[in-house]
Amino acid sequence: MFGIEKISLFFLSSLILCLIPGVDMIFILGRTFTSRRWLVPVAAALGITLGLLFHTCVVAFGLGFFLTHSPLAFQIVRTLGGAYLLWLGIQALRAEGSVISVSNGEQDPKQNKTESLATNFIQGLWVNLLNPKVVLFFLSYLPQFVAPNVTSMTIPLLFLGGMFCLIGTCWNLSLILVGSLIRDLLLQKASRMLWMNRIAGTLFVLLALQIFWEVLYQ
Repeated sequence: MFGIEKISLFFLSSLILCLIPGVDMIFILGRTFTSRRWLVPVAAALGITLGLLFHTCVVAFGLGFFLTHSPLAFQIVRTLGGAYLLWLGIQALRAEGSVISVSNGEQDPKQNKTESLATNFIQGLWVNLLNPKVVLFFLSYLPQFVAPNVTSMTIPLLFLGGMFCLIGTCWNLSLILVGSLIRDLLLQKASRMLWMNRIAGTLFVLLALQIFWEVLYQ
């Protein structure tokens, strides 16, 4: 079908790969734990999905080979991604208090920007787009399930990438559901939400520093 083989193995392996923690998962959980509206992390997850679809198109139409054979371009994109994660981490560390006024359940006016669905969608998109490892992963992973006698790899790669995006989105939405239940317990005290912001910010900063280290010394 569509020049694809071992589709059952692809589905199982993709599901297992989605369970491995990474930048996208940490970003979604950070948004889930520090937002009072469940639509906020959903918007971030959909932004990540759009990023994955973009990477799929890049690989399917052959542009991914440019990053593979251009170390400079690869490192530039990685550095930009690290800088963006660093910025997100600093913003989370600077957040004052909770996204919710615990005493009366009202939203803190200072948090309107962080609660914006469009803002979180775009942030999720950039977090994924600025991670060139996704392209390299798709380049090495997706072709393994394309039939050797296929005349064009474009359609099979698009189909496989679309399946991976669907599996990943379902997993991310499951994370949001579970994370929201945990968050409701944490929201009982503003101090707990403040610490959740600090933990999320620290994780983003550490991920950024790891990227900078790899760019400089690997």
